[in-house]
Order: sequence, then structure tokens, then C-alpha cells
Amino acid sequence: MKKVSTLVLTVMAMLVFGSNVNAQNKIGYVSVDEVLSVMPEIKKLQGELASYDSSLQINYTETLKEYLAKDSSFKVDSPKLSPAVRKAKESDLEKLAGELNNFQQNYQNMVTEKRNELMKPVVNKAVTTIKEVAKAGGYTYVFAKDALLVQPEADDLLPLVKKKLGIVDAPAAKPAVPKTNN
Repeated sequence: MKKVSTLVLTVMAMLVFGSNVNAQNKIGYVSVDEVLSVMPEIKKLQGELASYDSSLQINYTETLKEYLAKDSSFKVDSPKLSPAVRKAKESDLEKLAGELNNFQQNYQNMVTEKRNELMKPVVNKAVTTIKEVAKAGGYTYVFAKDALLVQPEADDLLPLVKKKLGIVDAPAAKPAVPKTNN
């Protein structure tokens, strides 16, 4: 009886552990930054961001010119102005100086917010595509490439993601063949 129960337990253990061996987890990795860098939307996004940055710089320059013109005019005309007009012009100059100061403090935040706004749909598309590729390939886990010290090339999902996005690598440049003098 003891031998039968031992045999039954052994068979059950083999079935349990054997089924786990067949259901191993498939693990892959990908660099989201690399995916983003090859997406055509990024070039358009960079152009829009550069345009936005230029418009901010133009607005700042115009406000600075206005401030400098009003400041020099105020310095010249100040002695001739009535106290009420002088006070109004000083207030106007302070307002412009405040706008310039606020711009300098908020410039980087404005650019970062715009970049995030423009990047959100592109990042969502990249992540969604990575998830679709992982699911189609039977990957249980996909890690960020940067988090891994060693990884087999076969588990890199970048080529599959690029294929899913319809991105074709440019052909490698052929090495120059030196001319021979005959």
C-alpha cells in the first residue's frame, strides 16, 4: 500500500511539475527610446517643438524690445511728466519687467509641457505596439532594455515592433571600392 501511494504521489508531482515546464514564461526586451527614435512622427514632433520654441523666443524678444524702448523713453521724458503720468508709465514698465521675468522662469516648463503634450500620443502608440507584438509573440514579460545588463539578441522586440509600425531600415551603405590604375 505504501508503494502504491508513493507511486501515485510521484506521478502527480510529475504531472504538476511537468505541466509547468511546458508553460515557461517567454521573456523579451525593448528600448522604448529606440522605438520612438525610429518613428516618423518624431521628426514632425521635433519640427513642431522647434516652431513653438521659436514663437516663444520671438514673443520674448518683442517684449524685451518694447520694454527697452519704453524704459529709455521714460528716462528721457521722466522729468517732464506729471506725477500721475510718471506713476502710470512706471507701472507699465514694472508690468513688462514682470512679464520678462516670468517668461524666463517659466520658459523651460512651457517647452517641457508642450513636448509632453506632443509626445503623449506617440508614446502611447509605441507602447500599444510593443504590447501587441509581445502578445502576438507569446511574450509573458517585456523588460526595458536599459534595465538589463545581459540579454540575448533573439529576445529583442525592436525589429518586430519596427515591422509592425511599417518602419523599414535604410539599406546599409556599400563600402567604397578603390579604383585601380591599370
